[in-house]
Amino acid sequence: MKKVMFVVVMLLVASTCFAQLQSPPSNVTGYVKITCVANGFTAFGLPFQFWDVPGGGIPTYGSESVDPEDICGDQPICGPVQGAADLIWRQDGDLAWRRCSDLTWQGNLHDNPAMNPGEAFWYRARAGANRNLVLAGEVNNSGNYGSVIMNEGGFTEYSWRDSRNLTPVGLNLITSGFIGGPVSGTSDQVWEQGGAGNFFWLRSTDTSWQGVLATVDPGRAYWVLNRAHAGNNSWPYTYNPGGALLTNDSAPVMKDNGTPISKMNTGTTKTKGVSRTHE
Repeated sequence: MKKVMFVVVMLLVASTCFAQLQSPPSNVTGYVKITCVANGFTAFGLPFQFWDVPGGGIPTYGSESVDPEDICGDQPICGPVQGAADLIWRQDGDLAWRRCSDLTWQGNLHDNPAMNPGEAFWYRARAGANRNLVLAGEVNNSGNYGSVIMNEGGFTEYSWRDSRNLTPVGLNLITSGFIGGPVSGTSDQVWEQGGAGNFFWLRSTDTSWQGVLATVDPGRAYWVLNRAHAGNNSWPYTYNPGGALLTNDSAPVMKDNGTPISKMNTGTTKTKGVSRTHE
């Protein structure tokens, strides 16, 4: 088991309410706490960069990992079979789980690791009470971690790898292919998953962002609606944070399933990583 990683994560949770911890001169560790609903599915994203955690339990700085074993550690409840265990499920298909008999990770998402930045996931909780999933890793707000195709005429799952609360202006959506309309029903949209149905859209009459959803936040998952305007069809999106506008410029926030608890640093990267889940 990744005992050292788990202890470090628990110390982070117990010792501070900030979502970023800095070790001089520029090491920044970030974490989010996601409340996973009892016996249900909770959507989440990956706001940090994660490192490989080998057998000794010490993260290997500089060796990036997209394996749920390194990202989630020992937190998901194991089971004798897949149907009795908590699941880490990538929203486009593959999943992973922990087997109790030998505490090993199973499933395609582990065998062919693919918890990639920009993607969205579900945590499938089996227990009858809410559980917390803590994701901890290196703050890397540089963006440009690969393109995701926003599918024509439908919703595409997405999450932003960024430790900050970002306003729509800072997401370079328009330059990627996002098209507005005179009313919300004719504009492309970004919806928050698992929330109260909040979304934002682009009003074409004055090129202004509209809607109840004011920011995209660390650790949350979203849907991007591409209405496939004439001649636009599918378009590739690569997050480029240059000039990103924040709601907390002075800065981090520990997020409790997306709800800000306290202010957070906006400084960027080079950190000792800690580690890094529908049926």
